[in-house]
Amino acid sequence: MNNTLTRNEINRSYWDRRAASYTDVIKKNLDGGWDAVWADMLISRFPGTNDQPLKVLDIGCGPGFYSIILARRGFQVTAADFSAEMLEEARKNAGKDAALIEYRQMDAQHLDCPDESYDVIVSRNLTWNLPDPVQAYRDWKRALKPGGAVLVFDANWYAYLLDEEKREAFDRDRENTRLYGVEDHEAYDESSLMEEISRELPMTRADRPAWDLTVLLKLGYTRVSADTAIGDTVWNPEEKINYASTPGFLIRAEK
Repeated sequence: MNNTLTRNEINRSYWDRRAASYTDVIKKNLDGGWDAVWADMLISRFPGTNDQPLKVLDIGCGPGFYSIILARRGFQVTAADFSAEMLEEARKNAGKDAALIEYRQMDAQHLDCPDESYDVIVSRNLTWNLPDPVQAYRDWKRALKPGGAVLVFDANWYAYLLDEEKREAFDRDRENTRLYGVEDHEAYDESSLMEEISRELPMTRADRPAWDLTVLLKLGYTRVSADTAIGDTVWNPEEKINYASTPGFLIRAEK
């Protein structure tokens, strides 16, 4: 790895290059009714409030999946990502609905917004990739309105790099993609670079979601919980084969 670049710069460059390929991923998520499955799951966990419409920050929005499905259901959505290329993909993918969404380039660890700006903060497959996830959770609390909620979908991505049993299970998943004739989501250009980056990230070593729950409680969040079977509901059959050894979880916490 080029030591003249900061970790954030290397990470940003990587995600800029991968932006277009992630559009292919969310197109699958938007097909066959999976958008409704995800939207219903999120909305059912939103806080009750008299503010209408709810203001939602989709942090680490990537190519815009959460932003699209929530904006189409009437929420006031801000799509934020530190990758300019991801934001451009998000705009394209929203099509005519892009006018319903505010797009902001923003660092998830230091949100560029006033205190108490949002009713809900959502993220999908972001927190594992943050150099300072504690700071991110701290700043998200600052940005939430009182009674607001954080909803974090993630998994123990790349834990197999540091655990032999998890590596064996990960390899079985790769074999199963071949046996069942589905796309292997880990067979992409620069996968070795992502592994190199991930070895240095704190979440790769964390016992999740237990780590997250402990940190959120220490930061003063309330009603902190984790659904460790949520992948059974929201992942399509291809994703379930790919991620059998890496179950998704959904964390919910309130301010």
